[in-house]
Amino acid sequence: MHSGTPRSPLFTVAIFFGLFFGGGFVGIQVSRAMAPESGLAEFVSFLTLPAAFVIGITVWAGAAIPAAVRRLIRLIREGGRVSSGKDRATEAMIPPGSFAFVPSALLTSTLAGGVVAMISRPFGFFWVLFLYSALGLVYGVICWRLARAGYLPFPRE
Repeated sequence: MHSGTPRSPLFTVAIFFGLFFGGGFVGIQVSRAMAPESGLAEFVSFLTLPAAFVIGITVWAGAAIPAAVRRLIRLIREGGRVSSGKDRATEAMIPPGSFAFVPSALLTSTLAGGVVAMISRPFGFFWVLFLYSALGLVYGVICWRLARAGYLPFPRE
């Protein structure tokens, strides 16, 4: 776990919802360009990036469990006191594992790209698959970097 500076709650909520709903919007726009007038392509593309976002947050929470257990054991050994001179209670802690956004976005986008590529008439199969995979990679890296910087709130409950 590393600490990050506390962010404005309103700003983090805006980023959170922007990534979630913006991902659906981007997906629809890409599907309209790759497979015009295809309801299936729009539906799959609309769900792809928001699904990657939800999967990434879920895996991030799961990946943070070992670090939380280590921290709990360390606190028990030290008798509940923090070992450094800093008051860590006021610092924002960013758990490890936020990299989970990258593979989740890459996987969901590649799968959706395969579906849209089979429907797409104007573009070739591999071009559409590459475009969707690249979109997923970029989206995943953006989510990961924002999470590491403390702009995405870590799920607490």
